[in-house]
Amino acid sequence: MKRIFQKEKAGCIIFYLSLLSLWAADLMCPDRLYSDWEKRLLAQKPEASLAAVSDGSYGQAYETWLTDQFPQRDWWVSVKTRCELLLGKKEVDGIYLGKDGYLFSEQEKTTDWDILEEQMKVRFGEERVSRIRVPSAGEILTDKVPSGITFFQEGESSAQTVEALSRHKDEYIYYRTDHHWTMLGAYYAYEAWMKAQGCEPVPLARMKKQVLKEDFFGTHYGRLHYAKYADVMEFYDPGVACSAVYDLGKTDVSGLYQEKYLETADAYRFFLDGNHGLVQIESGQKGGHLAVLKDSFANCMIPFLTAHYGKITVIDPRYFRTDIGAWLKEQEPDQILILSQNTVYSSMCSSP
Repeated sequence: MKRIFQKEKAGCIIFYLSLLSLWAADLMCPDRLYSDWEKRLLAQKPEASLAAVSDGSYGQAYETWLTDQFPQRDWWVSVKTRCELLLGKKEVDGIYLGKDGYLFSEQEKTTDWDILEEQMKVRFGEERVSRIRVPSAGEILTDKVPSGITFFQEGESSAQTVEALSRHKDEYIYYRTDHHWTMLGAYYAYEAWMKAQGCEPVPLARMKKQVLKEDFFGTHYGRLHYAKYADVMEFYDPGVACSAVYDLGKTDVSGLYQEKYLETADAYRFFLDGNHGLVQIESGQKGGHLAVLKDSFANCMIPFLTAHYGKITVIDPRYFRTDIGAWLKEQEPDQILILSQNTVYSSMCSSP
C-alpha cells in the first residue's frame, strides 16, 4: 500500500511540475502576433477588469489567448492530429484526409460576389463583364475525396472552368496541402476563358517551366501540422516583362513575383505579394485594359493575362476600401473579370 501511495505521489509531483514548467514558459515567451502556418492573427493576452471578469468575457478571452499562445502549440496540434488519425477519423478540424495525400475542406464565402457581379453589369454592361467561379479540389478530384464524403457548391461553378479542369484531373492541378489550385490548374482555366473571349491563349509549351519550391506546405497543413507528402510549387513563365504598383504606391513592393517568400511558410505570396486591395500592372502589350476583381485564386493566373492586356487593374474587394464601381468608372477598363472561389460545402453521403 505504501509503494502504491509513493507512485501516486510521484505521479502528482510530475504532473504539477509539468504544469509549472508550461506556466514558466508561458511567462518567459512573448506572445506571437501572427501564425505563418495558419495565416491568421493570434489572440493577445486580455486585460482583466471587474466588468470583464463578472460577465465572463475575460474568462473566454483568456481561454482563447491560452489556446493560441500555448507553448509549442504547433507541435501539440501535430500530436493531436496523429492521435485522431490513429482512431480512424476522416475529418480533423474541418480538414478531410483523402487519397494520395490530398487534404480537402469546405470553402467559405469571402464576399458577396454575386451582388458585385450584378453591380458591375449595371454600371459597365453585361457584354463587358465575365465571371470565373473556381471549383474546389473536392469538386474536381472526386476520386481522391474520402469515401462517404461529397462536396457541393452554392450556385453553379463556371461550366467552362469545370470542364477544362475535369479534362486534366489526372494532372497536378490542385495542391495536396493547400486549398488553392496550382499554376498549372490556373493555366487551364485561363486557356478556357481566353477561348471564350475569342482570343488565342499562349500555348503552355511556349512557357518556361521552373520549380520554385519542392517542400511547400499550404493552408490545410497549417491547420493540422500533418501531411503525407509535401507539395511542389511550379512556375510557368509567360515571358512578359511587367511593372506593378501596389496600393497606389503606398506599399513598397514592385513586380509580380516576390522570391523572398519562397523560403517562408507563406510561399504562395510569391504571386502578387499575397492579397492587396489594389495592384496596377503595366505590361507594354498592345491589348486593352482589363480589370480583375478577385480573391487569392487569381494571383497565379494573372501572369498569363499579362500576355494579352497592356494594363491590368487588380482589385481585391476584401481590402479595397473605396466604391469599386465609381473608382473603376474613372479608370475606363475595356473588360471586367470577376474571379473567385465558389462557396463549397461537404456532406456525409455516398461519393459519386
